[in-house]
Amino acid sequence: MFIMNQERIIFGSDWVTVKETARGFQYLERKGKDSVAVFLLRRKKLNSQAYEVMIRQQPLCIDNHELHGKLKLYPCPITGGIDQGETPEQAAIREVEEESGFSVQVLPLGRYIVGTQTNEICYLYYADVTKLEPEEAKQDGTYFELISKNEWHDFEYLSQCDYSACQIGYFRLKNVLDLD
Repeated sequence: MFIMNQERIIFGSDWVTVKETARGFQYLERKGKDSVAVFLLRRKKLNSQAYEVMIRQQPLCIDNHELHGKLKLYPCPITGGIDQGETPEQAAIREVEEESGFSVQVLPLGRYIVGTQTNEICYLYYADVTKLEPEEAKQDGTYFELISKNEWHDFEYLSQCDYSACQIGYFRLKNVLDLD
C-alpha cells in the first residue's frame, strides 16, 4: 500500500530511475540532468531578414541503428546536459563552444518538459552568429559527439524536424525574430 505522496522505485541505474507515484503514474527521472537546446542563427545576407539555422546531425543514444554501415544521424539544435553546479545559461554557452566552436552569449527562448513521463526540463536558447567566426570545436571526446556534424539549413528546416525542441524553437524564434 502506498502512503500519499510517496513514490516507489521500479528500476534504477547510475543515471536514470523509473518511479511510480502513489496513484500509479509511472515516470522517468534522469538524475540531475536537465538539458539545454541552443539554436545558432545567421543571416543569409548581412542586411537580410532571411536566416539559416545550424542543425547538429547526431545519433540517438536509444535508437542507434546503422544505415549503410554508419550510425543514423538525427537533426537537432546544439544540445547537452547541465552539469552539477552550472546554470542552464552556462551549460548552453559551454555546449555551443564544445560542439560548434562559437563563443557566444545566449538569449533565452523559454523551457519545456521533455516528455509526459519524465522530469527533465529542456531550457531553450538562441544566438545570432552572423558576424562571428568559430574556432575549432573542442568536442567532449565521446564517440557519439565525434561522429556528429553541423550543417547550415534554411530557417524553415526547423519546422520539418521530428525533434520537439526544433519544433518548439521554430515557433518561438519566428515570434522573437518577427518572421512571417
